Amino acid sequence: MIKSDAVALRLNDLLCKENELLNVILTEQRLIRETVKTREWAQLDAAIYRIQKVSDEFKNLETQRLEVLYQFTGDESLDIYQISHMFSIDMRQTLLESFRLMRQKLSVSKIENNALSEYIRVTKDFLQGVFDNAVPQARSTVYSNKGKVIKAMPDSLVLDRIM
Repeated sequence: MIKSDAVALRLNDLLCKENELLNVILTEQRLIRETVKTREWAQLDAAIYRIQKVSDEFKNLETQRLEVLYQFTGDESLDIYQISHMFSIDMRQTLLESFRLMRQKLSVSKIENNALSEYIRVTKDFLQGVFDNAVPQARSTVYSNKGKVIKAMPDSLVLDRIM
């Protein structure tokens, strides 16, 4: 039981660190969305750089957590819920609560990513419509290598204003 409690403490420590990094990632994601909306490209670039660094740290912690689990169980197919039954009730509850918080934050992160992706898609479609109307291209129909019609894009467009 002593070995399992030491493993549980190590796992909980890793989960807590991952949760802290997820807090930073969520903050950066909100900042990224705001900088895209306000078109502050330098801040966007800095936020993307910071989120990439934190994501790499998170990936390293996740690798460590999986290694600890594998060393403890010797089985890669077991999930956290099955493994938690190998620990005392107090440690099990602590681990599962930390894991639940991490999954919750990952879900929020996914929602943030989807919202930003949708915003960018809608904006791109709107701008493409404006460009199609403002600068029509007189070309024949272009097809992809799979036979689908490819919409003609402007070859070049110079604007006297930053968008």
